[in-house]
Formats: sequence, C-alpha cells, structure tokens
Amino acid sequence: MKVDTPKLQNLLSKYPTEFTCNYFSDVVVVGKKLKAGEAVLLFDVNNMVKSGIKDVEVVYDVTMYEYLCREYPSEYRRPVRWLSYFEIDKALEEIEKVNAQTKRKRFLVNIGDVYEKEAKGQKSGAILKHNEKLDYQKWKTVKMHINSEQKFFCRNSEHGIILFMSMKSEGGADYVDKFSKQADLIAAMVSRRTDKNEIAPDFVPTEDVHPVTVPGQLLEEYIRTNARLIIIGENITGPFKEALLQVKSYDPFVRMMVAPPYDPKTVDHFLQQVKIVYNADRWKK
Repeated sequence: MKVDTPKLQNLLSKYPTEFTCNYFSDVVVVGKKLKAGEAVLLFDVNNMVKSGIKDVEVVYDVTMYEYLCREYPSEYRRPVRWLSYFEIDKALEEIEKVNAQTKRKRFLVNIGDVYEKEAKGQKSGAILKHNEKLDYQKWKTVKMHINSEQKFFCRNSEHGIILFMSMKSEGGADYVDKFSKQADLIAAMVSRRTDKNEIAPDFVPTEDVHPVTVPGQLLEEYIRTNARLIIIGENITGPFKEALLQVKSYDPFVRMMVAPPYDPKTVDHFLQQVKIVYNADRWKK
C-alpha cells in the first residue's frame, strides 16, 4: 500500500511509540538499502522527504490504517463493510443487477491492499490496491487469484448528503434569512458526529455535506458528488419538485427524505432517521 512520505513522517513523529509499519519492498535511500519487512523508521523517512521521494510501499494492516483514518479522514475513509470471499461475490453480483436498472453505476471501494495467493516459491503482490474500484466484472477477473479465506474491508461508492432547499418564498424578504438559517441548522444537525448518531463510518461531516439551492443544479451535483442521500427542505415549489423527478428518472434507487421543522428536542431522533435512510439500500425489500 503506497503512503505519502510526509504523512508517514507526521504519524511517526506524532505517535512515536504507537504507530508502526513495515516496508513491502526494498527501498534505497541516500545509498542505504532498506529491506522488505523491516520497520519504517522516522530517520529514514526524513531522508526520503529530503531526497524528494514522494511515497513508499508499506505492508497494509488494520492498525496502521486506523491511524491514517484518524489523521486524514477524507483521504483514508473508514470501511463500512467487512465481507468474506463469498459475501463479496454475492454483494457485487447484486450491485451488478441493480446497475442494469439505473444510470448511476454503483460499486464497492477496496480498503487496504489485498494480496494474491502465493504460488510456491514466489512472493505475492497486491492484486487489489487500496481505494481501487471493485465491480462484478473486475471481481470475476481477480477472484481466482485470491485465497478463499480472505476477508475484505470495503466502503460504498456513494457517500455524502445533499441539502436541497429553497432560499426564496412568496412570504416576504424575511424568508431568505429564515430559510438560510434553516439550512445552517440542518447542516449542523447532520454534522453532529457522536458514537450514537454517527451517520456512517466513512461519513466526514466537514467534506460530505453539499447544499444545493438552485433546482437546475441538483442532478449535476448528485452526479458530481456521488451523494448517498438527498435531504429536502420544507415548502419546496414546482421547479424543485421537477428537479427531484429528474434525479429519480436518472436513478430510481435515489435515497430521499424530508427535513422536519427544526426542534432542538428532536435533533437526536432526526439524526437517527437520517442514519437509517442513509444506510438503507432501496432495491432491497
């Protein structure tokens, strides 16, 4: 798994006794050979950075990845699913059937490196790389080279929430301010991340909330962000309803929900509803 050397430098400096990782392959730095399997040391990483080596291949493991998630949550998103060899085969086949019914093409994203099963006397390499797109067609070409005992950490191709609401109303100029505040409040609600109300393990509040106030931009933003859920504001008008129908035509399985009037007493309940809809697959009965 390739990791940027400045990131390794930061992690080794910040967690000197906790964070560890090992080289996947041999590396030569300022004339010194660092062998595969050896521990990555801060001294050597400092030399890599000075020498202009931008990244290095390290052995993927769950603990190392957790530190990357902690420090760089949007670049190293947490896995959402932990699947066996046979479970991922079934999941990808199901997604393939769903994709035949929609213009949105869903897939799984592989977390970490998956190594090829070793042939006698040969060193195995990574057959699936970190953050690699995995659909059923790709899976059929690699599955025979992977040990059937392999477990897979994955996340979904969709992530993020679109807040879709009007900033105008026939009720007067004060409505602009009212609806603006409502948008801010809903954004704050979905951004409140606690153990109880975590939307999803790979949801990053600072990156994954996308406001849309112009109906003609909804479908474009839905495609661009690959958002998983659209939260609809109250009192939407004709053009907003038409925009929602346009998205529905593009993707019959789009997830949508209407935001209730803001009430501090019901914030936790609202977040629970967001969590349920966000993580549901509408093609499943």
